[in-house]
Amino acid sequence: MQWKQLGCDQIFWSVSKMMRGRRGRSLSDIVNDAVAYYLREQQRAKLDREISAYESMHSDLWRKFPKEWVAIHERRVADHDPDRGLLYRRIRETYGLLPILIRQVEEFPAREIWLRTPSTGAIS
Repeated sequence: MQWKQLGCDQIFWSVSKMMRGRRGRSLSDIVNDAVAYYLREQQRAKLDREISAYESMHSDLWRKFPKEWVAIHERRVADHDPDRGLLYRRIRETYGLLPILIRQVEEFPAREIWLRTPSTGAIS
């Protein structure tokens, strides 16, 4: 297996970046942190791809599974169920801890969220 397949070039880049601010940390701790960071970034990227797939498939999903929960894996519907808990259990039994997007199919692909934040009083 090649280093590139494992993403080791990115891990080594992370390690070298973290080594600059080492300050009493062992190399083992720095490598572990770099690998954990790399894996989190890979999971985040996978979920971003699944969200994009969900949005592009939304009209078909709404037609086939309105108000149901769907699991998206590798840009395809892996499973669906009206009960989120049952779907989650099946997905975990099948895929373990792999990041799988589970989302309820609503009328619109993205929900608009409004957050109230305290004013800083600053005027831009």
